[in-house]
Amino acid sequence: MAQTKMLYMEDNYIKSFEAKVIAVGENYVVLDQTAFYPEGGGQECDIGTLLFDNHTITISMVKRDSGEVRHYLEDFDKLPDKGEIVNCSIDWERRLIHMRYHTAIHVLSTFMKEHYSTECVGNNISTRNGRADFNLIESLTGEDLKKIENGINEIIAKNLPVKITFMPRDEAIKYLEEKGYQTDYIQMVPKSVKTFRVISVDDYDHASCAGTHVKNTSEIGNIKVVKRRSMGKGKERITLSFEEN
Repeated sequence: MAQTKMLYMEDNYIKSFEAKVIAVGENYVVLDQTAFYPEGGGQECDIGTLLFDNHTITISMVKRDSGEVRHYLEDFDKLPDKGEIVNCSIDWERRLIHMRYHTAIHVLSTFMKEHYSTECVGNNISTRNGRADFNLIESLTGEDLKKIENGINEIIAKNLPVKITFMPRDEAIKYLEEKGYQTDYIQMVPKSVKTFRVISVDDYDHASCAGTHVKNTSEIGNIKVVKRRSMGKGKERITLSFEEN
């Protein structure tokens, strides 16, 4: 089974890279390394372009399939051969929006835990918005939403550094538990995962996360809480948008 090195796991700011094709399908290629984020974990995938032999092809979807990270292609006359070297570029505008929303959702999650004693039970990050679901006994009011909006913007405005750290499983679990991370999320990580990727928003938020993030909360900008929605008894969805949107 073709294995791919995930470059974004260590560096979320790689915009273009060179890679070797290690598998070819009818409409996709698998690369020996990639900076493209594959769809998953509530975050939409990266898209972009692949260049080889003067051919530029659109990468329209990246996802894990049959144990491979497949880069699905469209508008092509031919595909690169296995073993061929290709140059890839990410749609950076799209990626940066995902990064900003994802880090904002982390800030929101900790704020909700601190002020409403609730934990995040689901999220979605796209170019349209970022949203998160929380278990809440009572519905959020308009006053609550304004409090949440003001609160997370105050934290974002502190220009907090965002750091990626890799830890052995046992060390990471102990660290995250000490920092108040959600224990049910820790238990969901397969036992086969021996190393955790920990995202820390300074000392405010700590989480095991494979998604993409900004380096500093100053890159997020001002956030608006644009709506709330009841997702059934005891569950509320909060949707965030950038103020410029």
